[in-house]
Amino acid sequence: MNYTAVSKYAFDINTFNLVFSLVIGIIMGFFWSIVIFCSFGILIGYLVFNLFKKNEYYMYYNLGFTKKNLLLHVWLLNLIISLPIFIVSIVLQ
Repeated sequence: MNYTAVSKYAFDINTFNLVFSLVIGIIMGFFWSIVIFCSFGILIGYLVFNLFKKNEYYMYYNLGFTKKNLLLHVWLLNLIISLPIFIVSIVLQ
């Protein structure tokens, strides 16, 4: 598997996701920011990526990745990153 391509896609999706999650965090609080980052923010990142960088999907298709496969990798990565922070925030409340 080409981890460089997956990490580039995850970085692009999470760039948009992080901005959206930070705005939610300012409005609703840190806890909801983490929840959004791990769940709904991935969809927002996907939609914005699809709007601005849609042509890059041809590169991923040529490398053997589908959109579903790429989104699954991003979701798992975000879950691994967010789960410890989520648990600590629950314990500290």
